Amino acid sequence: MEEVIKEGKISPVCICVRLIVDLFAMCIIIGFVWIVKDVITFCTTKLVITNKKLTGKTGLVNTNQLDSPLNKVNGVQVEKGLFGQMFNYGTIKITTASTVFVYKYIAKPDEFRTILNNQIEAYDDERIKKQAKELASAMKQ
Repeated sequence: MEEVIKEGKISPVCICVRLIVDLFAMCIIIGFVWIVKDVITFCTTKLVITNKKLTGKTGLVNTNQLDSPLNKVNGVQVEKGLFGQMFNYGTIKITTASTVFVYKYIAKPDEFRTILNNQIEAYDDERIKKQAKELASAMKQ
């Protein structure tokens, strides 16, 4: 008949230290992934207003692109959190006839919204003037 004299177990202190080290290593790896993701987002996000259209692009592999005439932009919304208020950045949501485009961490979002709204008004005024000229020239003939 066999009997157990002593059983060896892993020290609870040792396993706690190993778990803390593993958790720290996991945080570093996750942090590294987040850093790479944020750098890619920073380098690939572009939002441009021209006198006729609004273009935007985000992403490297999975891209999201916006290319819309100014008269098709239905609305612009700016969202800022606490840090956004402090450091003047925010999320810009652009609503077009077909979808909503979201651009995060844009610097000076209120200024961007104001410029975009002014450009939309200028584009509409220019379009109305052009139509009036065409109508006047058609009436002369």
